[in-house]
Amino acid sequence: MKLTEQDLRILQFETYEDYLDSLVDDKSLQYFGDREIVLSLYRTGYRALTKEAFDAQRSFLQVAKDPNTLFSRNIQPTDPLLQELAKRERPNRLGLLSTIIYMRYMKRTAEISGYIDYEEALRRVHQDQQYSHDWQAIFAGAAVLYPTPADLLYYNARTGRSRRNNTRNYQIRCDPRRGIIFRNMYDRKDIHPDPFGSFYGTNTSRTEVPSALYEQVVLYDHVVRKNY
Repeated sequence: MKLTEQDLRILQFETYEDYLDSLVDDKSLQYFGDREIVLSLYRTGYRALTKEAFDAQRSFLQVAKDPNTLFSRNIQPTDPLLQELAKRERPNRLGLLSTIIYMRYMKRTAEISGYIDYEEALRRVHQDQQYSHDWQAIFAGAAVLYPTPADLLYYNARTGRSRRNNTRNYQIRCDPRRGIIFRNMYDRKDIHPDPFGSFYGTNTSRTEVPSALYEQVVLYDHVVRKNY
């Protein structure tokens, strides 16, 4: 993931108050008349990040800036799936490996299933963003990962609600013979999540992971061959 100057600007501020102070300018003071009124307005999220969003984004950027600093760092997951995801976190964030997670999860009385683009989900960490993830809590076992309507494919068996989304890493395609196909946007290779097939795509492997937390979990690991 390449960070922009706008992203890295958040890292310039040690505290949320420093960040808010940087947004106060002559124009806002002229309009509202009082510095404290301006700051109070910004704290609500008006033309600024909320404190929760600022803390989450700054924490994520500190991790993203250094590939050796991971959400799973200093955490020893006990669930087999979390152990496997911890192994794959760094190569996914570096773009060397691209993992698609298929899972079936019982949430209360409804089974939720779908496919998750792991690298894209690692970036979805802002606390005020819908369907975001607290990855440190997930690796520590304090929260559970499951498909959401923002992921590649999502299906709620109780409500019948389904969603499909292309991501930065994958485009979803449908083949009349082989069904769903995920095309990697970097090397243009196709991943075939066919449980009855023997070929899952060039440089792609399939691993079924036992987990007490889920009905079924399968990892499709694609070694990315970038064309540059």
